[in-house]
Amino acid sequence: MDKFTSFESVYSDEQNKLIEREFQRIKDEHFLDHAGGTLYSEKQVDNIMTDLKQSLLCNPHGKNFPSQKTEDAIDIIRFRILQHFHTNSEEYTVIFTANTTSSLKLIAENFDFKSQNGQKGVLAHLEDNHTSVLGMRNYSEVTRCVTVQEAFDFLGASVIKYVPHHVNTKSLFVYPAQCNFSGTKFPLDWIERIHNGQLNVIEGLNSGSWYVLLDAATFVGSNDLDLSTYKPDFVTFSFYKMFGYPTGVGALLVRNESQKVLLKKYYGGGTVLMALARENEAILKTSLAERYEDGTLPYLSIYSLNEGFNTFIRLKLTIQSISKHVFNLAKYFYTNLITLHHANGKPAAILYHDTTFQDARHQGGIVNFNLVRENGEFIGYSEVMQMLSLNKIHIRTGCSCNPGACQRHLKLTSDDIRRHFRAGHVCGDQNDLVDGVPTGSVRVSFGYMSTKENADAALRVIEDCFVQKPIIKKLPQNWTELSVNYENRFRCKSMKTKNSQLNESQLKIQGQKIPTISKSLALNAGDDKFVTGVLKYIFLYPVKSCGALEVPKSWRISSSGLEYDRKWMIVNSDGACLSQKHNPKMCLIKPFIDLERKMLKLEFPGEESITLLLHDPARKKLSQCESKICRDRVIGYDCGEIVSNWLNKCLGCKGLRLIQQTDHQIARVNTQGQHLQLSFANESQYLMVNLASVKWLRDRVKKNDEMYSEDLKSLVLRFRPNIVIDFDEPFVENELECVDVDTISFKTVGSCARCQMICINQVNAQKTKEPLITLAKEFHGKVKFGVYLGNVESEGTKDTVYLGCDVLAKRKMSDG
Repeated sequence: MDKFTSFESVYSDEQNKLIEREFQRIKDEHFLDHAGGTLYSEKQVDNIMTDLKQSLLCNPHGKNFPSQKTEDAIDIIRFRILQHFHTNSEEYTVIFTANTTSSLKLIAENFDFKSQNGQKGVLAHLEDNHTSVLGMRNYSEVTRCVTVQEAFDFLGASVIKYVPHHVNTKSLFVYPAQCNFSGTKFPLDWIERIHNGQLNVIEGLNSGSWYVLLDAATFVGSNDLDLSTYKPDFVTFSFYKMFGYPTGVGALLVRNESQKVLLKKYYGGGTVLMALARENEAILKTSLAERYEDGTLPYLSIYSLNEGFNTFIRLKLTIQSISKHVFNLAKYFYTNLITLHHANGKPAAILYHDTTFQDARHQGGIVNFNLVRENGEFIGYSEVMQMLSLNKIHIRTGCSCNPGACQRHLKLTSDDIRRHFRAGHVCGDQNDLVDGVPTGSVRVSFGYMSTKENADAALRVIEDCFVQKPIIKKLPQNWTELSVNYENRFRCKSMKTKNSQLNESQLKIQGQKIPTISKSLALNAGDDKFVTGVLKYIFLYPVKSCGALEVPKSWRISSSGLEYDRKWMIVNSDGACLSQKHNPKMCLIKPFIDLERKMLKLEFPGEESITLLLHDPARKKLSQCESKICRDRVIGYDCGEIVSNWLNKCLGCKGLRLIQQTDHQIARVNTQGQHLQLSFANESQYLMVNLASVKWLRDRVKKNDEMYSEDLKSLVLRFRPNIVIDFDEPFVENELECVDVDTISFKTVGSCARCQMICINQVNAQKTKEPLITLAKEFHGKVKFGVYLGNVESEGTKDTVYLGCDVLAKRKMSDG
């Protein structure tokens, strides 16, 4: 019996000490309501406050620099959330909401239950759902409650088979990944079975195509939700259930291929491309998240989510170890409670569960029960709660906002519920017994920082105050039969879906294909349709926003641009890309590439240099990171602690990491889910600057400032070009359609809009007002300088560009 009721520790001594250090405020308290909302760590909140005090964040709907920084930080957190659930933005979209309830409401309001021919879909739900799910029924004309027994009978078949349907409707099934009343983990295999139509075999549910909404609110705080294996159409949860802080932020994850069943009705600020006040007309944004995130997001709270994830890392916890820990605590509490008997041999507790806590895959960290006296009378849950509260033990009582599970486990009929209401009992009150029948129960739930001492404290009060002495510890007579029956219902064959094949198509240059300039046309270069020039400089920037590497003779090109151009980038502690706007000293980090030794060398004034392999096989074993550049999702590998410490020292920052872009197809994906042939560069594969335009600008700046003495190359570097061509005519680059550098063809893909970055001298990192002031004055505020180029596929072109080679460019055709 002692072995049966003992506690199996999961955390190491080091982990326990780390946790204890960050939860000093609860040293004398025993908090056992983590299913309602877990606790935040003190260090977590301290770090959040420090970050907020050091950061300038503002409404992301603005287009100023702080708002763009805020928007980037939010999107990087979206990537981190998806990564936590083993998926990415190609498959799922994160829509921030106020909480799980608002996510459920969003789906209820926008799910298209009606087909074009007027047929009606069904909103079906498991009976053990939260109250907020029941409220969704008011948005569907046809609803159906599926009992737990029906679900296991029809969705627990050992073989998944497609069940055809005979109507053209869209229906929705909602169920919890983990019941917040009993802690039962309902099989995620059901998702595939539902998609295959197995609900259609239940009477009244032959309802066409089925979609699945998984309520993961209670599940995600202590369990690993793997969306690479299981594919619900919608997932809802709240972050305070995971991290304790912040409250007021939840998320709805939408599988991108399922968004077609959502029809947006209401729209708020920030969700439209255009709206008219005098007519009821608006065009919504195309991005799924932007379309459904009405109004200004709680951006400071969302920003704080990073520290929630960081807390798990800091405490050296994984979601798998947390899951095992809370299960073992619940199992310990459950087995001690179920073996607890009065002196007359009668059980002291009635427990409400679908398992006997034998398998963490089926049971979470929740124990639900009522206590009974030695004569069999129920003890009201209010009495139990008050006694526990006197001993600083904090639990949850009532029906835990899950009327279906409460009614099922307490064996209450609908008439019983109505009778209790007429007798004065309402949800959330302390009217715990009506005619001796319990109206609810006692719920104990554990979190990642819970301890055996917390469980022992509650058990000790129960034994001291509610059990007739001498206490008897024994298993119930029907234990073996109960255990077999409970566990058998979960033993259906697991048919997990495999990862779908990623779309490997590459994004080509948009627009019509531009033919290369033929040699015969080149002979007629005197034609005013063509302009000639000479390639004067080639620059690449191996580390994004750091110093330039000037090519002495020639350099290879690739589908993503100059080889090794912007293949690395520095990210801050939030995972956001660092740029010279944040830290001008980045331009003093000078890169050198040794192609023979295949090394990247970085130098910084006053510091020893550091080298990295251009292709380090071991790097792929390090953590993969997701960040954001110009709204695109980018993926890279962390280059390790040594270079991180070097960067922190050089740039005077904390938490900086160097990320190298991965070499697979999804290294960069835009908001439309297209795979881009692009490095960590902002807009395009190449930036071209006309040397004649730079000379023109230098002359204009000199007229405004007689003391101005910057040399031509230094001024060129302010614009951070890849290719510098000396055309005879200033700003002719803005008129070009395509450019041939020797025999390599490029297409112009737009002008480069300039910001305060060009006011940083790339030689000494000093900030100036020029040349931005002169450009703004000369061009009436429209500051554009330089042209983006993209590769044009053509047979027979070389893959290397050479300094001094001839350049032939074609002007754009006029509309006439």
